[in-house]
Amino acid sequence: MSVTTQNGTGAATAIRCPGCGYEQAEADVLLRGRDRLTGAPGSFEVLACAECGLAFTEPRIGPADFETYYPDSYSAYVPRARMQRRSIGERIDELHLEALVRFGPYRRVWQRPPGRILDVGCGTGDLAAVFARRGWQAYGIEPSAQAAEFACEAGVQAVNGTLADAPWEDGAFDAIVFNHSLEHIDDPAEALEIAARLLRPGGVLAIAVPNFGSWHRRAFGSAWFQLDLPRHLQHFDRASLAGLVRRSGLRPVAASAASMRPSPLGSIQYKLLGGMRYEGRWFRVLAWVLSPLLLLSDRIGEGDCLHLIATKD
Repeated sequence: MSVTTQNGTGAATAIRCPGCGYEQAEADVLLRGRDRLTGAPGSFEVLACAECGLAFTEPRIGPADFETYYPDSYSAYVPRARMQRRSIGERIDELHLEALVRFGPYRRVWQRPPGRILDVGCGTGDLAAVFARRGWQAYGIEPSAQAAEFACEAGVQAVNGTLADAPWEDGAFDAIVFNHSLEHIDDPAEALEIAARLLRPGGVLAIAVPNFGSWHRRAFGSAWFQLDLPRHLQHFDRASLAGLVRRSGLRPVAASAASMRPSPLGSIQYKLLGGMRYEGRWFRVLAWVLSPLLLLSDRIGEGDCLHLIATKD
């Protein structure tokens, strides 16, 4: 199935790929969906670039749409950042994050001598703070002013803005991380080009994004929890992410995939109930209980979180 876009006069307009810039008169529609998280109106399509294979969302939302599609509930984790006492589940999640950094896909960054690290879309600074405790000089950039404030309180030198507003000079960082932020950026090619400039020679880039090539996406389609239309503007698999990184001037050196614990439970609710109806403590506990089955399923088909490590030669 393919789609042709038209302007207000009914004339066909080119569809431009946000990854490679290729323009095509029509594009294959991989799936159609709606905003299952907030229930906001609108129908969206995920199209495929005929040149680089990147999947991307149309129509694309912009800053004028953020109030609709990024409600306060989307970043409900922010107020919890100030809590002095954490629940057992939240503490377990903190330990899981530290383990992910020390022993998981980010270990290639962790094992390097501490230097200067930038977390793009750092949120409340949880990930960057792990590196700060290791001795890194941790910086962040975050479009949410409230989240950037909390990141500063966590010991991260966070700036409110986007990567296009980056105040640092070229070659300022030894490592840069995009932890589930690249899929939200309207121009991912430009973002990676800026990141490549900000990296010093020999520096490392680490990216985590939802994996469009996962068994979750094949099984649940538009109800896949990590699809998150329309906030996720592009949808990467191994090939399209590696190609985008190479075009920025960086060299991919490792890639892996694993599932995020909440994904199956969220996808099942999206599929059967049309939205998230059950969350909280028991949702968290059940997600942990099902973790062994999730690990087993990932051995059969790729997990729904894709990690890529690249270097600047």
